[in-house]
Amino acid sequence: MKPYLVSESYFPKEAHFEDVLEMLKSTSEMIKEQDGALMSMSLKPEQKNGPITGISLWTSREKFLEFMKSEHAEKIMKSGLSAKVKSWTTNISANLYTVEQGWHADSHD
Repeated sequence: MKPYLVSESYFPKEAHFEDVLEMLKSTSEMIKEQDGALMSMSLKPEQKNGPITGISLWTSREKFLEFMKSEHAEKIMKSGLSAKVKSWTTNISANLYTVEQGWHADSHD
């Protein structure tokens, strides 16, 4: 099975930049204990008005989908957080990828 990468880009309204960044960091922490989760990163843009981006890497597409159907993910959705985030942003986009090739500094000599 190939790893699966999820990328979410949030374009925050200026007044809510820190709110969106903190939300992404806290949801990243929640993912840490999930079966199949390999990595999560919260990315702060260097360019003005750039998106705050969350990236998570999973062992497989199936593990990510299991997480999305889990009680844990349902709790996040029902918390009202997604409605808040929609009001804090001008746009949100998500992309899903199958990892065809990759390396990490600790994975080679």
